[in-house]
Amino acid sequence: MGATTKEAVCAFNSTAVSVEKYFLFSSLALIIVFAWMEPAGAAGIGFWKGLIFWSIQLSILIPLLIATQHFVSHYENLLAPQAPWLQTALSGALASLVFVPIGYLLDVLFSIPENESSSGILYGLLDEASGVVVPVTITWLALNAPWIFQLDFSRKQSEAASEQQDDKQEVPSGKEAQSSRFLRELRSRVKGDLISISSELHYIRVTTSDAEVMFLYNLKDAIEELPANAGIQVHRSHWVSREHIKKLTKKNGSSECVLSNGTTLPVSRRKYTEVRELLQSSPRDALALSNLAQAKN
Repeated sequence: MGATTKEAVCAFNSTAVSVEKYFLFSSLALIIVFAWMEPAGAAGIGFWKGLIFWSIQLSILIPLLIATQHFVSHYENLLAPQAPWLQTALSGALASLVFVPIGYLLDVLFSIPENESSSGILYGLLDEASGVVVPVTITWLALNAPWIFQLDFSRKQSEAASEQQDDKQEVPSGKEAQSSRFLRELRSRVKGDLISISSELHYIRVTTSDAEVMFLYNLKDAIEELPANAGIQVHRSHWVSREHIKKLTKKNGSSECVLSNGTTLPVSRRKYTEVRELLQSSPRDALALSNLAQAKN
């Protein structure tokens, strides 16, 4: 039945897509489209000048949107991950409002015709806001739609499939389950032993023994909500379960840990000693340390 769960969760195969590459190529596509179409508010500047103009705009706006998404998802009282559409819309609106004075300044620097007005800065900012907030919010929702759809769909499918299988790992009981928003969110989507958590911009990629899912969350918050002895953060972008670390390897000066599902994740220099000591403290990992010694030689 485990295969059934995997097929259901991956019906929308957005988990196979790198979030970083997706937003990079999406940004490049938007730059070319905007420069070619010359949307209202930037008409008349030409294609090549438009390329520069929109490149600067999006190189500022996209990181601002991602940072705002992190901010919004950090506060449970604002919006929980169970409402990703609202959370994404809120982050888009907040980021676009912060961007308004930056966008206005860029319009002035590039001599955008609509801003060559003597009506004053306040009017210019209000006019900029009217042309930025709604389009940016809608675009941000559209860019995040593949993962939002996948998460909603996978949650329903994994719940249906789980009714027909024996769960390998149940939701933690007692105070631990009540206090961990991350575990509740994870178990609403997928079952199985937690293996690793990886940060990809404003999303996290969570791998269990049954499937792999992605949803809006901060890696730092997820780690803080897990039991202290559940695992270790091996890299600024990766956390792994201590029960699923099988090997620690070192090659060409780079360290990696091999997990129970066969995948490898990088281990930072700062965390290498800590991971090695974790393996040494567990008798079952004597072979892993032996392999590491051979790799060094």
